[in-house]
Amino acid sequence: MLRISHSGVVTAWRERERQLRKNGADLTLVAATSWEEGGSMVDFVPAGDEFAVPVRTVGRHPNAFLYDPRPLWRLLGSDRWDVIDLHEEPFGLAVAEVLFLRRLRAPSVPFVVSSAQNIEKRYPPPFRWFESWALRRASGAYTCSAEAGAILRRKGFGGELVQLPLGVDVERFRPADHATPSGTLRVGFVGRLIPHKGVDVLLNAVSLDDRFEAEVFGAGPEEDRLVALANGLGIRDRVTFHGYVDEEKIPDTYRQFDVLAVPSVPTSGWIEQFGRVVVEAQAAGIPVVASSSGALPDVVGDVGLLVPPTDPQALRSALSRFLDEPGLWERLRTAGLAGADRYSWRSVAEAQMALYRASSNGPRPLAPGR
Repeated sequence: MLRISHSGVVTAWRERERQLRKNGADLTLVAATSWEEGGSMVDFVPAGDEFAVPVRTVGRHPNAFLYDPRPLWRLLGSDRWDVIDLHEEPFGLAVAEVLFLRRLRAPSVPFVVSSAQNIEKRYPPPFRWFESWALRRASGAYTCSAEAGAILRRKGFGGELVQLPLGVDVERFRPADHATPSGTLRVGFVGRLIPHKGVDVLLNAVSLDDRFEAEVFGAGPEEDRLVALANGLGIRDRVTFHGYVDEEKIPDTYRQFDVLAVPSVPTSGWIEQFGRVVVEAQAAGIPVVASSSGALPDVVGDVGLLVPPTDPQALRSALSRFLDEPGLWERLRTAGLAGADRYSWRSVAEAQMALYRASSNGPRPLAPGR
């Protein structure tokens, strides 16, 4: 398998590929040499992953960048591939680039695509053409939500389709001893500081209850505005902005919290596509309160609390339950831990391997009239 994913630049996120190789896949991964994740640039570190090939990229938007074509050209010239896995959005420039090179170097090798896009959009040319061409010819596809898969079907995809969550290393995020919160609730946030992540909603909720303390981990263009908001709300002494957190420190970061808040705000062009922080926190034994937006209700399920987005009072009410409702924190901690295995990299790799096998018979024939 030749797998292409710019997010393979993050060492921890290559656990999917490691598990696939443990399952017997002869897999090579193309990753970006450098990419922005969590508000900071991340450089590729080999970390013993000899199967990973870092490739330089041009452009920083996840759907409007290109790989250096020279290493792709060399890799695609090999006769060893059974499947090409494009872990990029099918309307993106990178997918168009790889499929153009495939047509020249390996036209008979089937390919699968992935998508997290859970808002149905009609893209302008040429992106709409790239997407149509890819979906009509892909043998398989995988999405991280049911709605994203339904959108691919409505757009004409007819191959093998599976729903694959973003995985978590359940051993790395295993829980530590943690006392039941009492008197004060440490509410954590991990993510980019951008408007649709809803940190301002969290700060307003904190201002409504002096028992809350907020620990904000992440960087981004909203940082100065959010610091000013905390000052204006008079809660600066109860809010700590920690800045960007290195990936290897994230498990210990979750363990500092009593509760994780995921107050995502839907916009006309974006809603939460999965919420990796939810499953990481649950695996670390930290209950989650999240917006009932996008894929979050499916990921949180009945092992966390959901609140309407953009509603600080509702968020405050949900958070206060952990101090006022005996047994709630322990119950949700236990339930989250019990459900974490369904997001393990082992489970994800098994499902992905099944998709590869089902898709390896060759490109899907075009439907009549397509």
